[in-house]
Amino acid sequence: MGEVSVAHAQPAAASKDFTKPAIVILGYGLQDNGAMRTILRRRVLVGLTVAQFFPQSPVIVTGGNPRGGNTEAGQMRKMLMLLGFPGNRIIVEDKANSTVQNAAFSVPLAKDAGTTGIILVTSSTHQDRADGNFIDAGGNVLATVSYPDGNRR
Repeated sequence: MGEVSVAHAQPAAASKDFTKPAIVILGYGLQDNGAMRTILRRRVLVGLTVAQFFPQSPVIVTGGNPRGGNTEAGQMRKMLMLLGFPGNRIIVEDKANSTVQNAAFSVPLAKDAGTTGIILVTSSTHQDRADGNFIDAGGNVLATVSYPDGNRR
């Protein structure tokens, strides 16, 4: 008789849980007068779009670097609310002065909010560094959505 081969099942691939992700919008330097630069406004618009798919989820706006009496996070919160986004879904992290700090300060906020992971919102040239910083900070990065900023192909 021939040999009998036994099929072995492969382990199931880890699945990502999108039941309640935190949408984390990363800051970008403000103008000297405290106004938002185009890249930051685009990040907010992309974050708002993502948040509309997850009405159960908080949005964390992260960025300090005050200019003209405003922080990046504060300006993002104002813009979201001007566009009709509910303030009770916005978590403001306005102390971070770098992407490493964005991650270090936002990951605990996401966990405290009972989220299943993080969807990062940034710009295309910033995506790889941001992903790495958030993973290094212990974040469960489910996805990253980036607006093409045109600085790289």
